[in-house]
Order: sequence, then structure tokens, then C-alpha cells
Amino acid sequence: MGSVGTTELASAVVDAGGFGMVPMGVEPVDGACGANFLMPFEPPLELIGETAGKCRVVECFYVDPRADVVEAIRAGGALAGWQVGSAAEARLAEESGCDYLVAQGTEAGGHVRGTQPLDEVLAATLEAVEIPVLAAGGVVTAERFAQLIGAGADAVRIGTRFLACPESGAHPAYVERVLAADGGDTELTTWFGEGWEDAPHRVLSSAVEAARDSGWRSVIPPAKGEEHDVADMALYAGAGVGELTAVEPAADVVADLVRLL
Repeated sequence: MGSVGTTELASAVVDAGGFGMVPMGVEPVDGACGANFLMPFEPPLELIGETAGKCRVVECFYVDPRADVVEAIRAGGALAGWQVGSAAEARLAEESGCDYLVAQGTEAGGHVRGTQPLDEVLAATLEAVEIPVLAAGGVVTAERFAQLIGAGADAVRIGTRFLACPESGAHPAYVERVLAADGGDTELTTWFGEGWEDAPHRVLSSAVEAARDSGWRSVIPPAKGEEHDVADMALYAGAGVGELTAVEPAADVVADLVRLL
């Protein structure tokens, strides 16, 4: 969740019985918490290993899985995960020594690795590997959560719904736009590519329209305290955003998501 992921949000998720994640550079919390690394920004192996000593898992994204990175994570004492967009990448993650992986569908908000909808990539990934598989991509409701667990996912990764939690670091105007959006208000684009070119990402369509007028191209989403007008910033949101209509504490979100299991 980049700059809008916070220690406070991860802590609230953990306290509610979920597994919290923090982005690179944000301090993880004790217990069921992990850290994400965006590999195109070339984080040092030393930093990855150091972070692995502070949390339960370290997960990487958006380059082909690498055995040296996995080794650094496991040497630091954490489980190693990789978010993938295809069965082929999933097999490579398993061969690289990963303990689990995340199968991401094109419905996901933020940067999107693959080209298949979640149901397709999940089915193919489950057939391709033996390690645990999480499902990710546009999941907002308890019904969809239960459907994916029923399809064989070991867990489900949620992003967009937690944007609207008070513990999130998202700018209030960003949250307002997410809550007002419907199911057809997102699109995949490469517009917000400053420093991370040719990497498709799903955002609110209104942000793309505004950014084409202003020329704004930063990959960074608007966090609390942002002074720039958020309208033309990278307003990442998953395709399920139309089901998100209210601000809710993270504990309430976790409880709702698993109520049908």
C-alpha cells in the first residue's frame, strides 16, 4: 500500500486476528506482521535481511523471483513470499525457495504484475505449485473472500478496503474519492510511471484524466499531510471499489471479511 500503509493499520489488523503488512521502511509490529519490498527500486540485500529479523514474513514484488533474495530473507529468520502474476512466475518462486506466494489478478489496485483475472491466475497457480497460495485482486466483500477460500486459496490479500480505515495513512480526499467510486471507475494504465516505467497499475479513472491535463506522473499515492491537490495523483484502487462505501475501523473490516467462513 506504499505511503498509505502504516504501523497503526498493521497493528489494528493483527489485533483483530488478521495478518498485517507494512511497506518498506515502515516499522513492523510484533506478532503476525510482515513487510513488503518493491524490487524495481533495488532494496539492498542487507536491508531485506535486517527487516526479516523483525517480522514473521518478508514479501517481494515486481521482478522475477530471485534465490539470493529468498536466502537473505530466510537467513534473517522470516518466511519468504513473492507476489506473482502467472503460473510460470509462481513456479519460479517455488524453485527459488519461497515459503508461500500471492497470486495477483488484474482486478488489483496498484501495480499489476500479470494479465489474467484473479480466478484464472489462482486456478493456474494452485495447479502449478505445492506451497501455500494467497489470492489478491479487487477483493472487498465477505462473499468474494469466501468464494476464493472455497476455490482453494490458503488466504486472501486485501488492500483497497483498508484504505478507508481510520488507521490508514491515506489522505482524506483520497478516501472520499474511493468511497464515491463505482465498479466501472478504475482502469489499468502506465501513466503514473515516474521512476517505474512500463509497469501497469490500476487507479481511479478520474485521476488519469486529471493527470493527463496537469502532467503529474508520480507513482506515490496521496498520504495524510500531502499538500498537492490529490485529484491528479496516483489514486490506486481495485476493481471492487464500488462495494466500498463507508469508513470502518480495521477491526470491523477483518471481522466482516471472515464472517462467512
